[in-house]
Amino acid sequence: MISPSTITTHLHLWQDMIDLCSSLDQDHYTFKSKLLNDASIGEHLRHSYEFYFCLLKGRETSVINYEKRERDRQIETDLAYTIDRILALQKQMQKITEDAPLQLSSKEASSEVISTSYERELVYCLDHAIHHQALIKIGLEELECVDLVNENFGFAYSTIRYRMQD
Repeated sequence: MISPSTITTHLHLWQDMIDLCSSLDQDHYTFKSKLLNDASIGEHLRHSYEFYFCLLKGRETSVINYEKRERDRQIETDLAYTIDRILALQKQMQKITEDAPLQLSSKEASSEVISTSYERELVYCLDHAIHHQALIKIGLEELECVDLVNENFGFAYSTIRYRMQD
């Protein structure tokens, strides 16, 4: 069983992304940041979304291949569409309460297939999305609108817990 608090953590991450999308204007969302090698906030958000989407699709077939994920370029440019896709992703995530074995297909693995699980891949997707939130935050700094996100945006949950100990 996957605990409700685990799913809630993922839902919160995506709510932060929705809140950001709701606060940004179109020009900021598609701005090609020099600090991010000419990538935009929209591109980083799309990339994060696609890993979660790939995981949810892979759960249906028991095989995940992040390299062959669908790339939905509309997420890079259309804020309303992006919010809609994230809401659909959140709805799908809420329905899954059980862990399941999966096979991860990757050219970087020696056997090209690795045994894994849905919950393990959720952790990977979370860490990956947080990494991209940190990059998004750099783009927001360049645009001088970092105040659109909370102070924990882009920080690993373990880092947040560690900082709260002080």
